[in-house]
Amino acid sequence: MAYCSKCGQQLPEDANFCPKCGFRTKRGEEAGLYTPAQEVREALVKVGDEMEKAFVTAAKEIRKAFATPKESPKENRTDESIVCSSCSQKNPREASFCSKCGEKLK
Repeated sequence: MAYCSKCGQQLPEDANFCPKCGFRTKRGEEAGLYTPAQEVREALVKVGDEMEKAFVTAAKEIRKAFATPKESPKENRTDESIVCSSCSQKNPREASFCSKCGEKLK
């Protein structure tokens, strides 16, 4: 005779689940049978594992992003200079007058 490992109820020999408490028997486990609650529980465990992996990956990427030195915005604007129409001198983008000849920049 087999008994339920959760509630102690005597089980029929062909029982996959306990008739009293609904717990899956060893036979039901070997057959790969699940109750909806067990399926949901296992799905949530898998989701939790995947989320943990995603958070670990995200944390690594964030650390790497903060560790990488950034160029200052002014260094990025070297090609955004104003060329003086009088002397062809390159001037900073924010300049109003040419640094070489003093002409007003357009």
